Amino acid sequence: MTDRVATFVTACTALLIAGCATKVERPTQEITRATTLIEQAEKAGAQRHAAAELQQARDKVAQADAAATEGKGELALRLATEATLDAELANARTASGEAQRSAEEVRRSTETLREEATRTSTTSPTGTTP
Repeated sequence: MTDRVATFVTACTALLIAGCATKVERPTQEITRATTLIEQAEKAGAQRHAAAELQQARDKVAQADAAATEGKGELALRLATEATLDAELANARTASGEAQRSAEEVRRSTETLREEATRTSTTSPTGTTP
């Protein structure tokens, strides 16, 4: 009788564990978020400033979608999360690159104005140098 009880307890435990284990469903929301962030990065010019990160995000979204189709929800969720992070990094690098470009334009404009001011101050009102 003890073997039967032990078998019964083992079977119940296995059923309980199987029932408690949650299967990760298709991470549709996470894949959509990553895709949206990739599109935002593309529109912002990430191809110019963060091409590698943008491509990694695209690849991981494709892999996440494939994993979800194969029923590998946990893997799909992890890849979708990584794709989101890669897309966010691409967006940040793009913003940084654009800020640096703008700062360089301001620097050049300031230098041009400085040169113009120097030329104007060394020239007399009649157009001849003193």
